[in-house]
This record gives sequence, C-alpha cells and structure tokens, in this order.
Amino acid sequence: MVIDFQSHIYPQTYLDALQRCDGNVILEPADPYSGMRYFYDKKLGCRINTATLQGRDVERRISDMDRAGIDVQVLSIPAPGADRLEEKDAIEPARIGNNALADWCRKYPRRFVGLFTLPTASITASLDEMERATGELGLKGFGCYSNLNGRPLDGEEFFPLYERLARHKLPVYIHPTAPLATQATGLDIMPVLIYGWAFDSTVAMTRLVYGRVIERFPEIDFVVADVGGVLAFFAQRATNIYTGRTEEIRKRYGLKENPLDSFKRFYVDTADHPAQTLRCALEFFGADHLVLGTNYPYGPEEGLRFVRNSLEAIDGLGLDGSQKEKILGTNAARVLKLEAR
Repeated sequence: MVIDFQSHIYPQTYLDALQRCDGNVILEPADPYSGMRYFYDKKLGCRINTATLQGRDVERRISDMDRAGIDVQVLSIPAPGADRLEEKDAIEPARIGNNALADWCRKYPRRFVGLFTLPTASITASLDEMERATGELGLKGFGCYSNLNGRPLDGEEFFPLYERLARHKLPVYIHPTAPLATQATGLDIMPVLIYGWAFDSTVAMTRLVYGRVIERFPEIDFVVADVGGVLAFFAQRATNIYTGRTEEIRKRYGLKENPLDSFKRFYVDTADHPAQTLRCALEFFGADHLVLGTNYPYGPEEGLRFVRNSLEAIDGLGLDGSQKEKILGTNAARVLKLEAR
C-alpha cells in the first residue's frame, strides 16, 4: 500500500469561511505577473503562502492517484490553518474545513484519510473540536503547523492538547508555515518558502525536544513535512556540538535522554526532494521513520509532476524491498493505525 502523507486541499467552503471572518489572513486576487493567488497576513504585512485551487475535483484527484500508483492520500489543509484566526473567528472555519475533509473520507474511505485543523486561539474550543473531529468525523490526527500563529509548539498552553492527543494515541503532522523569518528577510515570499519554512520546521522540532514535549508524551507520533527542515543536513555538526555536552544539556532542560536520540523519534516525509537530499534524512532518521510525501496538488501538471518526482527520488535511493516498502506505506500505516487495510 502506497500512502502519500503530504497531500493538501483548500475546500471552497473553508476559503469562504476565511473570507467571511475578514480576519488577519485574506486571499488576494490573482497576481498580475503570474496569475498565482496568495494568502496575505495583515499582522505580518506580507504574503505567507501560495493558494492552489487545484485538486478539488475528487474524481480527477483519484484518477491522478491511480495514474501515479498512490493508494491512499492523507488530506490536510495547508497554511493558513484555523490557528491564524482570533478566537471569535476560528471555530467556524475549523469546523467547516474538517467537515469538508471528512466528507471525502466518508465517500472514499479506502482512498483518503483526513487530519483535522484546530482553532488553537481557544484551547477549550480546540479540545471540543478534536473530540468532534475524531469521534463524529473519523479524522485520524492533528494537522498542525510549525508555529501556531507565532506561538512555539512547546508552549505550556498547548499541553492540554497534547494530553488529549496522547490519550487517543493520535499523531501530529507538522507542516511549515509563515515563520518569524518572513519579516526578517524583508523580501518577497519566495525566499521564505525556500529556506524560511525549513528553518521554522527545525525550530519547531527543537522546541518540542527541549520543551520536553517529546519525552512527556511518548504516545504521540510527530511527523514533520519536507524531510524535517534542515536538521538532517546539519547532523554531523549537531553530533559534534552535543557530544561531551549531553549531561549539561539534560540537566539544564530537565531532559532524560540525549537530545539527538529524541530528534530521531520524529518521522519526516519525503515531499518533492531528490534522492541526494533524502539520503541525508535516511542516514539520520532511518528507514523506519521516513514516509512518502508529495505536496500534491501543488506544482506543474495539476500536481502530478511533484508526485512523480517524489516516487523517483525514493527509487533513486537504491533501497532493498523491505526498506522501500516501509517508506512508501508501512510506516505511515502504522502511525495512522491503518494496518487493517
């Protein structure tokens, strides 16, 4: 079974709900130079993500999956999620977005699995929505972001969410979003999408380790998009710095284990990275902690180009059959508890 862990959709009902809120995030008209549409954050004063309206025809999507050899897509709403809205505005879009994902999953239960978004400006509302999304809607995990409207993921205010996720043994999928570097670059959104998001994902992982979230909630599997930022590329430097300082770091932050061991607990997806990049991730995280990701439906050919690129990159690793099978589907099935399929 081939499972694509990074597959996105912007339901029209969700976009309509965002526009009704008239909050900090708005969807711009098409850019006059490229025809692309972008989300603009009034608070940051800049664009924060590209809006793709591809992939919303479910029959076309399933046809694309069949052509590419994808059995199951894990659906999530890319940034901006409901986290970027104030409490009074966040609940309705979260519910509407989750309803839309669940509708596809109910109609095509063998092809789609959904991850819920949460109105994290309100922890109480988020807990209520988590119960509804899992119990009533049947969604399989939390589609989180590398920060929640600028707040780091190890914030004490989010611990009730982790406690509930741990109780239900639900995974958390961390996708990058607009980082603090969005403002620091002082440039167009493009450089931020290239390296700012990767930096933010790496910061998120570091905060989860140093903030003892990973240690305190071992029941939660954390899956990080786009090979987990830049951590694997700096693995040797991280090893050099941590070696000899493990006890210092453990005592300072109250950790029970070497941070390097904690980092290796994360799962990372392979989304649209070439084989030479994936080798770094493979060496650091191991074949048991990589999952296929494609970033569908972003990119050329209604998203199919990125799917092919992702599959070819895994082929280019020269793995044995067992390792390849783990990355293409077995690991994701275990995290999502889809073994019965």
